[in-house]
Amino acid sequence: SEVILHSPKVSSLSADIEFYPDELKGVLVDENRDVSFGIIWENGAKYVDVQISVVSENPDILKIENATLMDERIREGLKNYTFTVRGVFLGYTSVTVKIADEHQSKEWHLKVSVVRQYNILVDIVTGLMAALVAFNYINMGVQLDMNVIGKVLKRPYGPTIGFFCQFLFMPLASYGISLLLLEDKSLQLGLFTLGCSPGGSMSNFWTLLFDGDVNLSVTMTFISTIAALAMMPLWIFTLGASLFRDRQATIPFVNLAGSLIILTLPIGIGLLIQQYSPRLSKISDRIIKPVTIVCVLFGISVGLYANSFVFYLFTWQVMLAGLSIAWGGYCFGAVVAWLFKLDKAQIIAVSIETAFQNPAVAFVMLVLSLPQPEADLSSVPVIAQLMLTGLPMWALLVATRIYRKFCKRTEKTDKKVYTVVEMNGAEDQCNM
Repeated sequence: SEVILHSPKVSSLSADIEFYPDELKGVLVDENRDVSFGIIWENGAKYVDVQISVVSENPDILKIENATLMDERIREGLKNYTFTVRGVFLGYTSVTVKIADEHQSKEWHLKVSVVRQYNILVDIVTGLMAALVAFNYINMGVQLDMNVIGKVLKRPYGPTIGFFCQFLFMPLASYGISLLLLEDKSLQLGLFTLGCSPGGSMSNFWTLLFDGDVNLSVTMTFISTIAALAMMPLWIFTLGASLFRDRQATIPFVNLAGSLIILTLPIGIGLLIQQYSPRLSKISDRIIKPVTIVCVLFGISVGLYANSFVFYLFTWQVMLAGLSIAWGGYCFGAVVAWLFKLDKAQIIAVSIETAFQNPAVAFVMLVLSLPQPEADLSSVPVIAQLMLTGLPMWALLVATRIYRKFCKRTEKTDKKVYTVVEMNGAEDQCNM
């Protein structure tokens, strides 16, 4: 990625360079961008051999495509040159212009940022995902028991434990793990922001698939989303102030309100169906788990597709940080719920609710608060945690389903053996 432009003769490196533009911001991946620079040779220059070169500091982010010499012979005064850069991958880098002779050299640096291209297909697929989630929340509304939810709210042990795990353990754990494992401030900020986010829809879906307490799960998600309106600013502007530094943090209140609407409106429709349409309620009973499986699968696929760039940025530190906070949430939520003597279904709900945050809230906050490509770079640990939270759950779900089928077959075999033995015993008694 080094291009030699010219080798004129100047006796001294007393010169200055001006770039046009002075900073190269927002170069798109696969986009070519022309850059010019002018060399101002100071008065009194005499001719000796020098070499002018253009170098990309990180060719994996930005390449120098070509450079065109605009003035064949350098004399005193301003001389202009042009070169072309091409975005390769998102990130920050710089272009260095170097003037050197046999005895000395001088360098100038142009800061460059490369960002992702807009992809309308990502928006379309995300919209389909939102519609699928809303439809499945209607199904969940049909399954809810408002009497049970009323009892939960009268004695809110589960929601209180969930609140404690969600907004005390997760922010502190994500902050500590980010400082311990991640050196880059953007990565630390991304992990901490997710740790401060409320519970997401996937926690409700996974609770359903693992036969947890769905009433408690939905109640906790609703409460945590409302609480996030106060708890996110509290953590971001106190503990998170050291990570944001000179950046202006923007809390996504509109997105939080949208999450409440996406949660409550479909569930309200489902409750109306439960009350007034027994036929649709029976259909919902049959399809809710298959639709939930499709929803979770589609959600993971959309997340990985929309943010596929993060795989190039995964390191063992990022993976370990995501794994630690995800499974730390599972274990901490389960242990605390067990210590407070909640039943098995409630322990499952609290454990899953603690580990699964709302990634949309974290993403929107990062995009609103940070310039690109820093916002995308800070989302790397967010995707790592979501992947390491969801994918192992699939393995666990498949394992539990296989185990249950094996147990059922064993029970049927035992019953058959017991029946045969019983019949043989009866025949023996008759023969006697």
